[in-house]
Amino acid sequence: MPPLHRVLTLAAVSVLVLTGCTPPADVPPGEVTSAADAVRELPGVDHVAVTRTPSGAEPVQGNFGQLTEPTPSTVSVEVTLAGTLEPRAAGEAAGEAHRLLVAAAGSVDDGENITMASSFVGGPGLGVSAGPDTTSEVVADAVEDGFGLLAAGATTVDLGLGGGGDGSWDDDPLAATAHVSAATRDDFLEIARAAEDLDRGVELQAPGVLYRAATRVPDVDAVRLLVAAAARPGVVDATYLSQEQRLTLRSDAEAGSQNLTDLHGWLETQDFATADHPVAYTVMDAAYAETTGWVSGVEPAGYAPHTLEPFGDAEPWPEDPTAPDCTARDLAVTFGAVDSAAGTRGASVRASNVSGVPCAVENVPELVFLNDAGEAQPDVATEPYEPGVVPGRVVVPDGGTVLAPLLWRAMSTANDPDTTTTIEVTTVPRADPVPIDVTTDGTPATGLDVLDGAEVRIGPWTQGD
Repeated sequence: MPPLHRVLTLAAVSVLVLTGCTPPADVPPGEVTSAADAVRELPGVDHVAVTRTPSGAEPVQGNFGQLTEPTPSTVSVEVTLAGTLEPRAAGEAAGEAHRLLVAAAGSVDDGENITMASSFVGGPGLGVSAGPDTTSEVVADAVEDGFGLLAAGATTVDLGLGGGGDGSWDDDPLAATAHVSAATRDDFLEIARAAEDLDRGVELQAPGVLYRAATRVPDVDAVRLLVAAAARPGVVDATYLSQEQRLTLRSDAEAGSQNLTDLHGWLETQDFATADHPVAYTVMDAAYAETTGWVSGVEPAGYAPHTLEPFGDAEPWPEDPTAPDCTARDLAVTFGAVDSAAGTRGASVRASNVSGVPCAVENVPELVFLNDAGEAQPDVATEPYEPGVVPGRVVVPDGGTVLAPLLWRAMSTANDPDTTTTIEVTTVPRADPVPIDVTTDGTPATGLDVLDGAEVRIGPWTQGD
């Protein structure tokens, strides 16, 4: 195996909350500088650079007249490891560097309260982010795994070790899905085997091919099926969604062509799916018309009614039969960012409980898609998110957020059609619809490609992440 010619960079980001004095604008705290000196002495460390980016140090007048916290400044520590290090040695060096830097941030006693968030990047291969509560052992494992995946043929590996936007950090290695890119689909199998050995959840991507497993360790057989399907004549894009057990293929063949007939026949004769684990497939032709079926020809006898599992890794919220139903006033509605893969769009409508007490929801929200003129998009069909799914009663704690997932097929915006810029959301039965702008916060500024004739799959309210 050729040596790894990789450079690992650690960018340790520290947030300074000023409590009584203003530090020099561009001078890092002495404790962090001393820790950087100690990191320089670690085996395998080639270089350490420490910088500080000043920011606002004075309280700022906020909404309603109150003073906000001073704008934090940032200290960055960049550590370069020797590219020839073995994965275990790279992990040990990164873990010890993280430990030293976090300890230094916690020992600052000159009027500054420092919180450190570390970001490990390796150009061009590895990127790992970690927070102050992420242990050095988890950092070491992540960096070691990243180098191992690079050794297995990955071109880039990105891992996030926590930080869900609420100040919490998750030290479960499987919560850190490795987003892995490869030069070609032919590298997928070796990378998937490596991830399985490392017990690491991955998302694999190469030009025209995507394997998405959320936090799950990859199913090597499913990866093998995806790679083989992507190599079939005429297939342009191939996606396997592990959580949905669905294979989606886009072909450049015309409807009714022999290529499409052969592709369906190949899918239905594969020795892969079983009655206990059926896998649906969708094939899109050159005109994006869809045909569906079941891999291996194994169609489930029927879909038993079921609710959606909570999104994310949080423990399910407790049930409370005495909790009242949420009203429209209890729920603040927002729109989740759009994600795209192989011609499919995914997003969510989110509702946060602002009532001050727990309340319950048990329905699918009603959605109306409006263009920039405020007119409803014609002929938009809404369908269940997946067969058999039914709403479950979710008791939303005060401040908790539920989401309703959305899926739709990408539609062409080449001729500047009237895109969807607003969605009217009826959160609970008999509530007044609430308009939400869908041209900001992770969505295209021109709106969503939910156009005339779109089909949107909508899920029921489910515990969010």
